[in-house]
Amino acid sequence: MRIMIATLVALLSLSGLASAQNLALVFSNGYYDNGTDVPTISRKHQQLVNALESQGYEVIEGNDLNRVESRQRIGEFANKIARADTVVAVLSGHVAHFGEASWLLPSDTHVSSATGLAFRAIDISFIAQILAQKPGQSVLFVGESGRELLSLPQVEQGLSRMNLPRGVMMVSGAYDKVGDILRHSFLRPNVRVIDVLRTDTGRLEIEGDIPANLELAGSRFVAQTPEQVEAALGLSRGERRNIQQDLTDLGFDTRGVDGLFGNGTRTAIAEWQRRERLTRTGYLNADQVARLRQQGDAARVQLHANDRRYWSQTGADGTERGLRLYLQRYPNGQFANRARAELARMTAITDEQAWAAAVRVNTDAAYREYLRDFPNGIYKDIARTRIGAVPEVVENDGKRVEDSLRLNSVSRLLIEQRIADLGYNPGRRDGNFDLAARQAFRAYQRDRGLPATGYVTADMIRRLLLGQ
Repeated sequence: MRIMIATLVALLSLSGLASAQNLALVFSNGYYDNGTDVPTISRKHQQLVNALESQGYEVIEGNDLNRVESRQRIGEFANKIARADTVVAVLSGHVAHFGEASWLLPSDTHVSSATGLAFRAIDISFIAQILAQKPGQSVLFVGESGRELLSLPQVEQGLSRMNLPRGVMMVSGAYDKVGDILRHSFLRPNVRVIDVLRTDTGRLEIEGDIPANLELAGSRFVAQTPEQVEAALGLSRGERRNIQQDLTDLGFDTRGVDGLFGNGTRTAIAEWQRRERLTRTGYLNADQVARLRQQGDAARVQLHANDRRYWSQTGADGTERGLRLYLQRYPNGQFANRARAELARMTAITDEQAWAAAVRVNTDAAYREYLRDFPNGIYKDIARTRIGAVPEVVENDGKRVEDSLRLNSVSRLLIEQRIADLGYNPGRRDGNFDLAARQAFRAYQRDRGLPATGYVTADMIRRLLLGQ
């Protein structure tokens, strides 16, 4: 950690009136009208707002604000700061500087000179001056995108060294690191700012006056309700999906693993809490999230071991019965895709073999036997013709043959992948066999002297999936 301190002083945090409320300003600009976007900045905005609100802050905030919107919110922030106790400002987005002047760029930034930038951008020094009304009780966080939005003479990307007002501390660096340390360290109840700085803060820059006893989340602002406790965690959608997966692997039905905590997930959490002899709230705290992840990891180890053991007892022998038994128990197991592909190939080969046998005998009885065993077989219409029956009228023979293979979604994805591996372009690989996929199939068939129908046949399956 590199700490650059303009003035290192031991400032005692001043105690405000009992009725005072903490105040925060949060700007997160990730999408820009003219230039490079950093979507993660915008997506993480609500996490910052939730974390601050859960600790008793009134938050004046904005996501992807233009110049006018930014100034309106800064005005509101300045009007309320006198009545606040602890004050925090969090500015995230593209940052640029000219000499000692540094700016956070609004979403509508479009200038051709440093002078234009000075009039249209958000002056970070001005925000610091507002915070100076609460010396020793205010912290400025600046999260930089690390990318350049403007190409102007003498204007450079990033934050310059600032002459901060007395009593204001600034934490700056990469936006994700700044957001993480704010949510997970500075906003922990009863943790002093100086105690956080004594830990490893990575490449973050610390400037200005460091308040000795200031707590950004004091004990009187600890969240009281289960909802507030969980909100303070600032869980991303990916983290919520992980929790749902942990619950699912432990046998609790969340009704989907989508990162959205609806009634199904809340019920599953409550049931898990009951099993663990915890208070059944349907909401999680940090310790419970960690316990869930530990239990989920252990459950997955056991599930995978059982999965492998059952595969060795059933599907590993390659028989149709064994493959189907495996899929009945583990439809989404480690070997499910392999089992489905094997069954698809096996079905195609069996149909082909039965037809070849009927042709060798070449009697009405042989063709009737083929139709009895394969009433929806690939060659059913030809068989009916040869025994004098009226053939089914079908719109497209190629489509009929492909439909008869009864390919599932996994097999269709595998076919598209093999075609792509061979240098053909099937378009988006989603198993839908759209126009691009049909054109790729035709090219593949034409190059190998096969009927160029654009539809999958049993012969293609053998060549693509069996390598024959």
